[in-house]
Amino acid sequence: MPTFYYKATNPGGKLESGTLEASGKPQALAMLERKGLFPLSVSDKPKKVTEFNLSDIKIEDILPINRISGKEVLDFSDKLATLLRAGLPLARALTLLIDTTDREPLKDVIRQVLKDVKAGNSFADSLAKHPRVFERLYVNMVRTGEAAGVLEKVLDNITEYLEARQNMRSYLISALIYPSILGLTGVGTVLVLVFFVLPRFQSVFDQVGQDLPWITQVMVDSTTFLADYKFWILSISIIAWVAFSRWKGSDEGRDKWDEIKLKMPILGSLFVQIEVNRFSNTLGILLNSSVSLLDAMSITKEIANNRVFVKAMDPIIKGVKKGDGMSMPMSQTGIFPKMAVQLVTVGEETGTLGEMFLKIAKIYQGDIEKTIKRLLALFEPFMILVMFVVVGIIVAAMLMAVTSLSTSTF
Repeated sequence: MPTFYYKATNPGGKLESGTLEASGKPQALAMLERKGLFPLSVSDKPKKVTEFNLSDIKIEDILPINRISGKEVLDFSDKLATLLRAGLPLARALTLLIDTTDREPLKDVIRQVLKDVKAGNSFADSLAKHPRVFERLYVNMVRTGEAAGVLEKVLDNITEYLEARQNMRSYLISALIYPSILGLTGVGTVLVLVFFVLPRFQSVFDQVGQDLPWITQVMVDSTTFLADYKFWILSISIIAWVAFSRWKGSDEGRDKWDEIKLKMPILGSLFVQIEVNRFSNTLGILLNSSVSLLDAMSITKEIANNRVFVKAMDPIIKGVKKGDGMSMPMSQTGIFPKMAVQLVTVGEETGTLGEMFLKIAKIYQGDIEKTIKRLLALFEPFMILVMFVVVGIIVAAMLMAVTSLSTSTF
């Protein structure tokens, strides 16, 4: 049986390559699809490592301006659902979207999708060829909608999901603007005082032949040390950051880091709320889109960010397969909040599991916003206090130097 060499992207958008044995190229493509991979190239001949092809470099990988944002995907889904509800065929709706789309990157993607649809491919398979734009959750929901003949309803569900996620991202960004400005202003003020104001006192006292006050001398020595060894400090910082990133990128490091995040004293509860919100929102959208529970759990597991939650989904999936339901395995994992488990129990008993997961997601989205507000309410005065102490010490060092200089002069 011939060996095929492939390059593909996984549901997370990362590049994977390898080999597989198949009777032909169509069979190799089918095997990749069953693995949940999106093929980029499949060939029975290995590509030489020394080959360098400029055509492999895509401008969208280099220039962020050419990347398609989540807001654009949200608008695309919303408009497409509206056109399909109006009774337009899929090909006609995509053509109208090409005409009404302003940005060229998204327009090119829609053109390629339309071309594949006209060639006889399903809409979901056409979207799957663009994993950087349409994630696996999106593609699987569309595939389910196509099979059930309710594509416009599924697109509405997708729009609600993307809108909720976009609103959360916008809220986080807007909530962090003021603390970021406050922190940058404080750091900038300290840097100006330390690197431009304090060194002048050293030159003045050297001319007079007098020693600086001890607190001023400590500040000046610290500034001199930072100035003399700035390249070493920068190099060590970069090496430490790269080492930490490599450790965090490894399987063992990622598992440990995700576990540490959930156990952090203040931020740990926020990370748990975010993961429960994402877990519940994804499951609720999938179940309301007629995706089976096992398939929904499988998709949710693959797009989860935290490895602790990913591992916790294995016993839940086993419990569902054995007929034990979800609530009992969820409670046994020990990471899902009791309220979420109780609401899942109610959803199983009443047969409204999809709606209940969306209810849980809504509850925890509100909790996330409240937690962030509390953290910001604590962070802002803490930052002001820290900057007051730091700037106060620097100003005190300067005043002591001025007082000492004026005293010695007289």
